[in-house]
Amino acid sequence: MVAEEDLDQMTPEEMAEFQKKNCVFCSIASGRIPARTIYSDEESIAVLDINPAAKGHMLLMPKEHYSVMPQLPEPLVKHLSMVCKALTQTSLKAMQCNGTTIFIANGAAAGQRAPHFMIHIIPRKGGDNAFPAIPLNEFPKKETEKIKAALAAALGKKREPEAAGEKSGTEETETTPEQKTPKKAGKKAGKAKTGSKVSTPKSKKSAKKAEKETESGGEFDLDSVTDMLTR
Repeated sequence: MVAEEDLDQMTPEEMAEFQKKNCVFCSIASGRIPARTIYSDEESIAVLDINPAAKGHMLLMPKEHYSVMPQLPEPLVKHLSMVCKALTQTSLKAMQCNGTTIFIANGAAAGQRAPHFMIHIIPRKGGDNAFPAIPLNEFPKKETEKIKAALAAALGKKREPEAAGEKSGTEETETTPEQKTPKKAGKKAGKAKTGSKVSTPKSKKSAKKAEKETESGGEFDLDSVTDMLTR
């Protein structure tokens, strides 16, 4: 048992290591604590929740210890997102549900109960009342504008993109005779430009395949994972 005074004196690194050693979900990820594992790879693991909100409620989490989402490295966020997508497809097929609720709680104020980041994947059916409805609140316009300004400032935005777009769309500029393009030349240039972008079905298919490989980093095949999970 560690005294509260000792916890207060720990460095962030020591605190992180202490949490990792005492994290139940790290023990589940390492196999020290048994669980009903649905999926596992080098970076992530998905298990059935022991207190499910609905049948098939899964917990997807990284095997490495992270408390909240902002701590996750970007490649891991991408990987978890792809696995979450596959597990969602699996829920729709295996549980014959009408939809899924994907839920993440960051911090105690958001309802997080364990100090290990996880994604809740909850199969849903109409009228199951498995998850509380999100309240619909209204705020004064001035308050909404303040919230918008605060978020924009936090993101480092110096100007409103919408305002810039509206300005460029409505503002007219004078064109000198030298700047005008003859209609015939313009049409010809337009045809050439359009023709250069025409792709055959084969090239479109290749581009789509290349895009998929780029997005997955060549290491994650969503279809194969989904097939494996639904066997």
